[in-house]
Amino acid sequence: MGNKRKGSAARAAADREREIADGQIALDAALAQLWESITAGDVLGAEVQVSELLALPDLSDDSDEFHARITAGLISRGASELAPPEQAAFLRLLTALGTKAVKRQASGELADLAADGVYPPEWVTGIGKAVPGQAYRARDVFGDQELIALTFSYGDAEHSIAVALDLAELPAVIMAGVSRDPGKFRKGIEDDLIFGGRLEPITLAEARQRIEGPVARHGSDPDRDLDPASVFALPLVRSRLRRLPAPEPGSLVTYTAADRAAVVAEFQASPLAADAGQPDVARFWAQVLTGYSSRVPGETPAAVGRHRLAAALLVHVPCTFLLSPEQRDGMRQAVTAWTRWAAARQGVDEETAGTLVLYLDGKLDDFAAVYDDAESAALRGYVQDLATPDVDLTWLGDVRARRQLAAAVPDDRDPEDEDIDATEPGGRATLTEHEFASCAPEGPAADKFVATAKRVVEELWHDDPAATWLAGKSLLGKGLDRHDVIHRMVASIDTPGT
Repeated sequence: MGNKRKGSAARAAADREREIADGQIALDAALAQLWESITAGDVLGAEVQVSELLALPDLSDDSDEFHARITAGLISRGASELAPPEQAAFLRLLTALGTKAVKRQASGELADLAADGVYPPEWVTGIGKAVPGQAYRARDVFGDQELIALTFSYGDAEHSIAVALDLAELPAVIMAGVSRDPGKFRKGIEDDLIFGGRLEPITLAEARQRIEGPVARHGSDPDRDLDPASVFALPLVRSRLRRLPAPEPGSLVTYTAADRAAVVAEFQASPLAADAGQPDVARFWAQVLTGYSSRVPGETPAAVGRHRLAAALLVHVPCTFLLSPEQRDGMRQAVTAWTRWAAARQGVDEETAGTLVLYLDGKLDDFAAVYDDAESAALRGYVQDLATPDVDLTWLGDVRARRQLAAAVPDDRDPEDEDIDATEPGGRATLTEHEFASCAPEGPAADKFVATAKRVVEELWHDDPAATWLAGKSLLGKGLDRHDVIHRMVASIDTPGT
């Protein structure tokens, strides 16, 4: 047995060494190609290759520390393998495409070169200054997914970028790409099974409006992964978005509670409402689904599709609403009728609508297990006291985020605390004590620290005073995790002026 273990460990070590060696070979080849582009003054080629290098940490460890180590290593390689002017060009590329931390590192090195009288070649003035051309949008048959494509040019040389989004929950990036052959690129989109035949022109400002938020949020959802090619493209995509005109405030339509109520009334007055079962149950489900489909600005009430139905029925509802027996029993009949009506309303043909209903049947079969799951029950506890069927989901989302800052969800707690009810003051007090007692200073100040943490948690849960949540959001926006946010807020109260 001992020899087998030793053999297995040796094989694992050998495999790891091969992976490292292969990775080093790939990195050497990528840098050689980049140095060639820099030497030739190929702006776009250099941008694409630097974008790929800057994305490497996102494929493994996305921490700021790892980004800093990777950047330092790249800068060191450039210093040892490039002539000083080309080294300066490489640093200019890093400042144009990198994160704030990368920009700081590269700018410092660039300043040192300038102090020594070393400056980059003239061509670097064009880095990041591609001229925007045309923008296009394509959607799938249900509007669940969309693809935004844009053209840019350096002189007569044109290139394209594209970003595909999943609109089922918050719009999220599912693909990103760059091409030096816009004609071939566009042909590929037009022939695509999902988006083919639906490519229509939009303004550059609208393209930025649709892409910018999802690209900025990429990486915040651990359940969403991109293929490496898309990850490699994102630094360049971010750079190109800055070249687009800013959208006009309010240019995306935001649908109101009155708009949603009118759509629900329209459904109830339709012939399909007769197939929806008990009227008050049918109205409940129509309100829930109509509200979900219009929660994002620019997305109309009663939009329906596979991704939206799955997200609404297997994520949103189980984690939001405490259903009555009548609402559960009447769910299939009401949701099926609403789905048929919504599909017809947005112009989906009967055959395609039929495939949607078949898909819906499977999701309805899965609903009970998801709804009854202990995790779903715990998550809906955070908002079920406020979750009316016609609730404004933007507001409710803010409530959920605030309360989940106050009390960690079960998956993020110590296993022994997973069953504690965070909706009860006593439960929140216990969770807070277990989480922060070890953070407290020694001596008499320990009790005060934990008591202040409990106070912060209650202020967050009840949004009273509102300034506590505003401070919490500000710290979250700086990249701190929830524990560190509360810890810092407690410390600032216990030690004013810190």
